[in-house]
Amino acid sequence: MSVRVGIIGYGLAGRLFHAPFITCTPGLELTHVVTRSGERAREAAADSPGVAVVPGVAELLAADVDLVVVASPSGLHAGHAAAALDAGRHVVLDKPPAADATQFEDLMAAAERVGRHLIVFHNRRWDSDYRTLRTVLDGGTLGTVHRFETSMERWRPQGKGGWRESAAPGDLGGLRYDLGPHLVDQALQLFGPVNEVSARVQSLREVASPDDDVLAVLAHDSGTTTVVSASLLTAIPAPRYRLSGTLGAALLQTADGQEDRLRAGERPAAHGVGWGAEPGIAAQVVTGSGRTDVAYLDGRWPDFYAAVLGCLDAGTPNPVPPASALATMRVLDAIGEAAATGGTVRLA
Repeated sequence: MSVRVGIIGYGLAGRLFHAPFITCTPGLELTHVVTRSGERAREAAADSPGVAVVPGVAELLAADVDLVVVASPSGLHAGHAAAALDAGRHVVLDKPPAADATQFEDLMAAAERVGRHLIVFHNRRWDSDYRTLRTVLDGGTLGTVHRFETSMERWRPQGKGGWRESAAPGDLGGLRYDLGPHLVDQALQLFGPVNEVSARVQSLREVASPDDDVLAVLAHDSGTTTVVSASLLTAIPAPRYRLSGTLGAALLQTADGQEDRLRAGERPAAHGVGWGAEPGIAAQVVTGSGRTDVAYLDGRWPDFYAAVLGCLDAGTPNPVPPASALATMRVLDAIGEAAATGGTVRLA
């Protein structure tokens, strides 16, 4: 029996990051999409023939769906997730899952209360570059990693407007909420809890965005220092990752290409085997023995929804346990506080 899925929102996230991976997962059936946009309704019908397009969340929750995917604008995430949980539905919640850690804890409590799964969409745990990085670290050739540099830097000097660049606090605009969750989540997965955060956040373009350049330093309990950079004003981007260890270093210059393929019109169901492959791209690993190139592993975004299905249908573990998403939210909160005060924030 299929798990019936409804998506709230059919913009960039709903159409590109969720729908293609739901529809390519046997056992998941996309049955409903919530949008008031005529253009997006036509896109949903073309992408998934037979899907029911409804104008609001209430109509979706009145329908026979098992799983609600929240892909609405960020400022609506927590409210839509709460409504779906209260209606007894499982939830996949796009990032950021809430305005702050306290609000996300409320969602965790709601999921516990109704006995439903709350799964945060940290899909970049299945990036090609990140999967390759984990392989390099697992090999132990770098020794103890004392510094990890992780960057998502782009050149977009002209703003696009919309809620992503809104300065209204309730919209959750800016890079701390947009790219920050990816960068922080991966750092925590790799090097564990953070005990201290410092940050500098700037708004440099002539738009209302609360930030378009974010630099943060995270001190991990493990002894590793992570340097996080997210920017829309970097014409020569930094490498995606650089690691420095006691026995060597690693450089991963190239970012995962799955988002670019989706934007170009490719879809995992049509592509088949080899979706997410990065031929000819390698990580550079340098130790006392010389340089080794480690070929990038395939990006595996389809694995996220396969794991969601396993969680709901077979009782396998939640692919993104809420506690791990909460840890990310606490670090994001600390980045905001450190930037606002100019000080260093300590986490318990």
